[in-house]
Amino acid sequence: MIRAYHMIEGRNQPLDGELVPEQLRHAQWIDLNAPSAAERQLVERTFAMELPTREEMREIELSSRVYRDEGGAFMTATVLCRADAPVPETMDITFVLTADTLITLRFDDPKPFYGFHHQVSRQGVKLESGASAFLYLLDAILDRIADVLEGVGKDVNAVARELLIEGHEGHLGSDMQHQLLKRIARAHDLTAKARESLVTLKRILAFNATLKEIAGDKNLRARLKTLGQDAQSLADYTAFLSSNIAFQLDALLGVVGIEQNNIVKIFSVAAVVFLPPTLVASIYGMNFHNMPELDWPFGYPLALLLMVVSVIVPYLYFKRRGWL
Repeated sequence: MIRAYHMIEGRNQPLDGELVPEQLRHAQWIDLNAPSAAERQLVERTFAMELPTREEMREIELSSRVYRDEGGAFMTATVLCRADAPVPETMDITFVLTADTLITLRFDDPKPFYGFHHQVSRQGVKLESGASAFLYLLDAILDRIADVLEGVGKDVNAVARELLIEGHEGHLGSDMQHQLLKRIARAHDLTAKARESLVTLKRILAFNATLKEIAGDKNLRARLKTLGQDAQSLADYTAFLSSNIAFQLDALLGVVGIEQNNIVKIFSVAAVVFLPPTLVASIYGMNFHNMPELDWPFGYPLALLLMVVSVIVPYLYFKRRGWL
């Protein structure tokens, strides 16, 4: 699918109907979302370039992700996608910046693109040039990452509160342990994917400083500098979140270990408590002929009494020492 916009008399106008090369050449932004072969060929023929394939977009070498040729500047970023889903994902997006047009190639629909299309349609953002559209779109992507990281930070703080309250009171049951562990794992996954995305975005921002389409405009240079600072701040925040998540995981495992030790202690104490009665029962179960208690009418009650006493005495001793 192709969605394109052309600025006419200070307003963003979507290009509808069957697009032709002449229309696309004057567009400020061309968005290719899972394009068909015919749509790819139309854009490639219009701008005399070859768009990367989906497999080429996944390559991690820096030289394969940011480069320039006769068709324009090619930049591929890994962007966080489906952050609200149970299992968040990342996707690769290629940005192609020509002299007047921004071309984006993607195979999914992340929230920043949906929101940016809405802003452009409502005239909230003016697509004055391809470079301007590119920086606005990068800003939307960084805003989305910031929102996701803010949510992760709140969830990690909530996990810490539950560990402090429930763990201190000894109410951290197995179900709650399982839920907390899942929340910590999801927070770690989101943070790792956000950090991966920021690494590629920082590469692109550094590469943009060398592009004449941006370096020649004072306002675009200032906006690029601000975006670079925002990306660095978010990268620092992901490092802080990662250390915080690791600490919460260690704290949870520590609480689980303490509870397991308490359970083992109870079993150990119970084994010690029932050892004397077992000894008494074993002795009186040997049925020796010369045991006077065998013919004594009170022999059996005496054996039972000894068993009870052998249970109570160790229990009181352990209680007094604070082992129970």
